[in-house]
Amino acid sequence: MMDDRKKGINGTFRRVWTAISGALRGMGLAAAVSGCLTVARAADLPPQDQAGFVAAMEEAFAAPAGSGGSTAAVHRVAIVNDGYDALLLRVHLIRRARRTIDIQTFIWTNDECGRLMICELLEAARRGVRVRILADQLVSEKDPATMAFLATAHPNLEVRHYRPAASRINPSRVHTILSGIWSLKGVNQRMHNKTMIFDGVALITGGRNIENTYYNHSTEMNFKDRDVLVVGPVVSEAAASFEEFWAYRWSIASRDLVDVRALIEKGGFRRYDRRADYDFGPFFKTLDAEESSASELERRFGRRLHGVERVRFIADRPGKNRSFWLKGHGQSTRELTDILASATNTVLMQTPYLVLSGKAFTLFERMKRRVPQLRIAASSNSFGATDNVLAYSANYRLRTKYVEGLGMEVYEYMPRPGAFETVLPQHGELARLADARIAAGRQARRPFLCIHAKSLVVDDRIAFIGSFNLDPRSENLNTEVGLLIEDAAVAAELKAEILNDMGGRNSWVIGRRAIPLHLDKANALVDELSGLLPIDLWPLQNTASYEWMPGHPEVRPGDPDFHRHYREAGDFPGADGPLSRKEIITRIYKAVTPVLAPLL
Repeated sequence: MMDDRKKGINGTFRRVWTAISGALRGMGLAAAVSGCLTVARAADLPPQDQAGFVAAMEEAFAAPAGSGGSTAAVHRVAIVNDGYDALLLRVHLIRRARRTIDIQTFIWTNDECGRLMICELLEAARRGVRVRILADQLVSEKDPATMAFLATAHPNLEVRHYRPAASRINPSRVHTILSGIWSLKGVNQRMHNKTMIFDGVALITGGRNIENTYYNHSTEMNFKDRDVLVVGPVVSEAAASFEEFWAYRWSIASRDLVDVRALIEKGGFRRYDRRADYDFGPFFKTLDAEESSASELERRFGRRLHGVERVRFIADRPGKNRSFWLKGHGQSTRELTDILASATNTVLMQTPYLVLSGKAFTLFERMKRRVPQLRIAASSNSFGATDNVLAYSANYRLRTKYVEGLGMEVYEYMPRPGAFETVLPQHGELARLADARIAAGRQARRPFLCIHAKSLVVDDRIAFIGSFNLDPRSENLNTEVGLLIEDAAVAAELKAEILNDMGGRNSWVIGRRAIPLHLDKANALVDELSGLLPIDLWPLQNTASYEWMPGHPEVRPGDPDFHRHYREAGDFPGADGPLSRKEIITRIYKAVTPVLAPLL
């Protein structure tokens, strides 16, 4: 099913996300977090060592519809970091569902993982499950024949598309331009939500879309991403959000799109009525055995399950906001701003794109003024790992302000970190497939990693996992969702994962250059003045990437002994040789990103 092409990276729009809100009401007022969380009774919470995965799922799916998956007001939460585990979990829950499966996704690609998901969902529909899929149209599958098949495959399966340009699944460039002229805000306002809801009792949300890159199945770029599974009363909040998006006036059914409807009326498109009709390539050979093994499921997921008392699902409304232009914030921005403003000790963030808007910068400034000792640290992508050169260029332009103006620690994940084999255990098989594709001229690089997780830990007590990137697009344009969890054990687990990614074996750290004769101050002034212009042309920054020297202690970039234990790795570590094409493009983009900032 569907041809074997692989989507290229789609610059500005493609994978936007956000682990907190770049912005703000800038009030600096702490929110009463517990007052807005769905609360389970502490007496109902099971001891963690008794909360086995298989037993918890059996209880959840045996519960009455609308109960949230539990006869008691208990949430069970599991963080899912591994890409293959995330795929296995989805297949398991699809096969377990008996009533409904509701899915929202920003990207659905017609590759092996995308085809597997469609095949599994169609089999669910045939056994009587009502399946609804809402995908953003911008960078998802655009083949009218594929959509014609899905629109007619089974009465229990329905696919809708968020804001399709010119009411087409595959609009021409002219259609897209005309749509942008008619409504620039409408074309740019996208649905970035990622949710899967099973029988109304189990929810998966986080950063993963539906494509090989999210599930350790890409021969080139693989995302280091994160999901959270939850069963409990909060699932009803996610279900209510889905219903609102499903009923939105710009969520259009496949069969109502001009090009898809024409093909349905004409007929003759290919159908995929048997599992054997789907091309899964060399993948998924052990998946069936693993999905049906209770001991394997327990090994992978049981130890991660937490009984949690306070949980909240946060979500934007369809359309994000009523602003006419490219501003306006949304519910997710406001709630995450309040959570950040409540910090008194530590804020740890992980985001693929670190692009602070002016309001976000003001928020962090106020936080630091209120609590001078507050630690703010961010894990993001390095030049060598990023999938979005334009967004990285904006980060590169601003990072001196982050370090010198906010005292922020910025750690940039390596494309092949020290933990590469642990994070991507399939690397051997993928590398062999990559070598054949490279020899045939079908791709350029062997497998590498790219941060795509959008997560936040505040004061070791609050964890957020969702779709929100730390950039203006998530702040103002894209609708976002996520799970806010007030639980020390979950926060500690998430914190440990982020800190490990920030470690010297896995990330370069942005540090201040040791510039002699106090010229750093003069250089900072010129750099700041240049940044105020529409075109930023100043090439020299006070900061650079630094690599940890093995055998030395790991210290923070503000430590007096930092330069004794770290050596400069240049502006663009991970580049393919000196002054590579990617580096040239990054420097050009750096000059123009002040103009494009609202779209990043």
